[in-house]
Amino acid sequence: MEVSKLGVLEKFIIQKFFAPKLKEKTNFFRLLALTQKSGLGLRDALFSIKKSETNKGLIMIIQDLIDQLTQWYTFSQAMKNHSYFFQEEEIALVKSAETMGNLPEILEEMAIELENAQRIQGKIKKAMTYPLVLIAFAIIAITILLIYVIPTIVTMFPNEESLPNLTKFMMWASNFLQRTWYLILIIGIGIVFLYKFLYKYILAFKIFIDKLMVTTPAVSWVVKTYYMYKFSKLLSQLYSAWVSPILSLKLIGNTFTNFFYRKKTIEIKENLNAGFSFAESMEWSSLFDPILVQIVHVGEDTGNITEVLKKMSDFYRDMLQTKIDILMSLIEPLLMAMIAVVIWLIVGSIFLPMAELVNVIK
Repeated sequence: MEVSKLGVLEKFIIQKFFAPKLKEKTNFFRLLALTQKSGLGLRDALFSIKKSETNKGLIMIIQDLIDQLTQWYTFSQAMKNHSYFFQEEEIALVKSAETMGNLPEILEEMAIELENAQRIQGKIKKAMTYPLVLIAFAIIAITILLIYVIPTIVTMFPNEESLPNLTKFMMWASNFLQRTWYLILIIGIGIVFLYKFLYKYILAFKIFIDKLMVTTPAVSWVVKTYYMYKFSKLLSQLYSAWVSPILSLKLIGNTFTNFFYRKKTIEIKENLNAGFSFAESMEWSSLFDPILVQIVHVGEDTGNITEVLKKMSDFYRDMLQTKIDILMSLIEPLLMAMIAVVIWLIVGSIFLPMAELVNVIK
């Protein structure tokens, strides 16, 4: 019996052209949790959600889930056929909930977590908007000055050799930009694609970049807080769903993109297999906050590690938002200073020869 009616081509089309966004995924789990709590059957709930959905990709996924449930597959089995949309830990939580009989509660908790992720993502985008807009306007202004303003000013002088050195340099930059702008554009785009390729397929390059992310002072504050938030949140969710610690760590490790956090998660899993406690496995690592290690130790001793981890995840979530604000407040003046220096050089290259011209006229 065929599990899914969607073939490889249909799944590719969904991923590339109609991929549901985080907001739509959050709404899907939220609506599914509400309909389950109201006593509606899973298939009927999916039919109801499909009617109000507007994203073509998500409609195709929901229809396929309905088809698989009709074939008597479980919801977690149906979700596995859309691993590009559902995360491994989400599938594991649903599978555990099907066994425990608390699917509505687990779905609601997943929706809340996705809402938190959506809120953090929105905060990052909002914080990055101002610097990006500032850089874009600066590039446009510098390009106009180099291509149009400086050559016009220079034509006022009969002898270019008499121009100041700064103006000569800017003239060279202007000519270079006019001759090779398309090449510069191609190189810029190529660097972006090259970076993505190297980070995805070249392990040494990925290790180098990930090392910078956890060691660069201002950036590491945000990165470490984010991963401690994800670690404590996912672990508390999986523990509350009665997923085994070993499987929980395996799923968490698969969700981490940073090489060092993934490696450390695997090491913790191996240490648990060897008989060590969670706190012992996390000790002496610069990747985890000592406070988190101590709290986990207390949770293990008292037997309420799930609640402890949940509270710590709330703490790190709030701290993450604060540290994002701090990072952006550090980046903005640096960008302003860099742009000011460039603008000063260009303006100086314009006004120096004009000042000399005024002196000659006098």
